[in-house]
Amino acid sequence: MDDIEIVGSHALRRLGSEPARDASLTRIRHGLYARTDELVAASVETRYRARVLAAAAIRPGAIFALESALAMHGLPFGVEPAYVFTTGDANTPGSRAGVRNSHLPIPERHVDAVGGVRVSSIAWTLGDVARRRLPSEAVPPLDAALRDGRVTKEQIADALGRQSRANRKRARWSLAFADGLSESVGESRSRVAIALLGFPAPELQVEVATAEGVLRSDFGWRLDGRRLLGEFDGMVKYGALAAAAGRTGAQALAMEKAREDRLRRHADVVRWVWADVMRPERLERLLRDRGLPQRDRILPLGVRLPD
Repeated sequence: MDDIEIVGSHALRRLGSEPARDASLTRIRHGLYARTDELVAASVETRYRARVLAAAAIRPGAIFALESALAMHGLPFGVEPAYVFTTGDANTPGSRAGVRNSHLPIPERHVDAVGGVRVSSIAWTLGDVARRRLPSEAVPPLDAALRDGRVTKEQIADALGRQSRANRKRARWSLAFADGLSESVGESRSRVAIALLGFPAPELQVEVATAEGVLRSDFGWRLDGRRLLGEFDGMVKYGALAAAAGRTGAQALAMEKAREDRLRRHADVVRWVWADVMRPERLERLLRDRGLPQRDRILPLGVRLPD
């Protein structure tokens, strides 16, 4: 995981810099700064991890939880939280200076140290996130942890059983739904949206044999003898493809277009982007237009889709 260097204001002044007047520096919290260019170039998780590390510098004995623990464990969550989260300290206020603290204790066996920071274990964190967050937020880190083999569903379920009973039903839904075959936050959130909209569950990482070789698609359904393939387009993969192959972004985009043309010779293809996942009614229209059958919308555990 990439790191962002955090420097205290005293160190900056010793170097002759005045952080309040230096546009190359961005304050993370009082007295702690990072390079602005590093923050701009960083992923959501890396930027948030810098906030967690800054909070840990101020509260060295704290145990970090929820998305803060996910960030330290290197698990994705996709949308940067407004707060840093700690737990277990009855003497710490519930909310102060951008940090939210829960007074609920964590068993010592579920406290790990990552980069010198105390955090809830992966199993405990995933169970806790699944209880406290909607499936669209809980499933991506669950999928990622299962994909990397860092934890099992049984271990998460055991940790969940040691937590509050509040929202356990929701947590069990997310845990049962999680699948390590999902390869990104966008794919995970797409699967949740597809399920909540009442469409049939897709096959994941579908292989399609073509004259040019085997191609893989994110999602696939079989409909009355024909195949429908689904592609989540994160709009950033072309840059990654280009960098990996030593090509420009335009060349990578052209390669992806050629790949999709080959897929279309063997199946119908529907493609969607982040905006369609965040507004599920848009994804609903796309899938309906391709003839995907739909049951009544599933609204598990009180989760409501946007109007």
